[in-house]
Amino acid sequence: MTLSRHDVSSAGAQAPDRLRTAGRMIALILPLLMILGPGPADVGASLIALLFLVHVVVDRDRVALQAWWFRLALVLWVFMLATAPFALASVSEAFGRAATFLRFPMLAAALGFWLLTEPKWRDRYMAVLLAIVLFSAVWALVEWYWVTRVVQSYSHPLRLTGPFDDRKVGIFLTKTMFPCLGFALAWAAAGSLRRLFPVGVGLLLVLLAIFLSGERSAFLLAGLGLLIMALIVPVPAIRRFMRYGLLVAVLGAAAGYLAFPASFDRQVGSTLGTLSRLSTTSYGLLWQSGVEVGELSPVVGAGGKNFRDVCPEIRSPNIKLQGADYSEYLEFCSTHPHNAYVEMFAEHGIIGLVIFLALIGGFVAACLPQRMDPVAVGAGLGILLILWPAVPHGSFFNNWNGVVFWSLVGLMVSRVALPRPSRAG
Repeated sequence: MTLSRHDVSSAGAQAPDRLRTAGRMIALILPLLMILGPGPADVGASLIALLFLVHVVVDRDRVALQAWWFRLALVLWVFMLATAPFALASVSEAFGRAATFLRFPMLAAALGFWLLTEPKWRDRYMAVLLAIVLFSAVWALVEWYWVTRVVQSYSHPLRLTGPFDDRKVGIFLTKTMFPCLGFALAWAAAGSLRRLFPVGVGLLLVLLAIFLSGERSAFLLAGLGLLIMALIVPVPAIRRFMRYGLLVAVLGAAAGYLAFPASFDRQVGSTLGTLSRLSTTSYGLLWQSGVEVGELSPVVGAGGKNFRDVCPEIRSPNIKLQGADYSEYLEFCSTHPHNAYVEMFAEHGIIGLVIFLALIGGFVAACLPQRMDPVAVGAGLGILLILWPAVPHGSFFNNWNGVVFWSLVGLMVSRVALPRPSRAG
């Protein structure tokens, strides 16, 4: 059987569509993979990045290279590879981290410039993400009720896990709630005031779950994010809805204080007290250790994933303070310095830190044209809160943190996909 030229060209045209459809299917389950664990999330993100790489090679698509943030991410990747041989402790660890970092900006570019460029597909992705956020919040609330009212046996202070395998449900909700809030507010603004009620209920559930999660920085960042979003969203109808959202948050905080005074004191009072003496807390000491590790090789840093090896050589890993009625461990060393900026200086030096700051500037430049889009503004706000300087951070290069962060970047730029250059022939 002989295929006609038309049949061959049709088959060739269908291949990119099948590739894109496969990528979109994986993208739609990516929020679910996030709650299944770091491994599944990393596998899903890596598959999306790999499919995008195949698409770029086959279709000669260079649109991502027109974005400054993507170029700067590539510069950071090349710098990490080039400086890996100079790692102070483990060259293999530095090479491993450098080589695998590329999957994160590729994930963001795939979402932003290939998979979510059509409104219906971004809306589907947002619907899945919103469902996962609400599911995680409800799980956390049920968990809190179970351990405090039914089992009545738990460690103090209480830290919830939600659907995750460790205690990060609060920070996950804080990172992802704002694009979901923008999506819900756009839906509410397109209809009547009656739509505000389910949005308010959902917001209250998420805020309550963050409050009860026991994660102090997550709760304060969520409140800060609501305030910022109410101020920066330029769409009048959505700004009006955000005022109602702030009212919900204030009323929820008041109710939380009355119903859970001990939790409120930990989440607010204790956190403010910790911030006032930050330099003497474990996080402050870890930041100091990060600076000292970076000073050993200030230009290019100690090398990727080398803080954990170098720090114990120059500082005591921890000290136990024993008082009459308390005991406290102060950590000087850990797997990372718990601050993205300190981590970048410690492991990649001044040059790496400058590239990282330029990358953040690239994110800001990408977000500005999106300021009329509440979903993009919400995603940008999630990125801002993740990178907020004066709070503890997970490792910027951790696989789960990376999937959440760079998926927000992809979501933020998904409506500013740059015009594709025309190709002759």
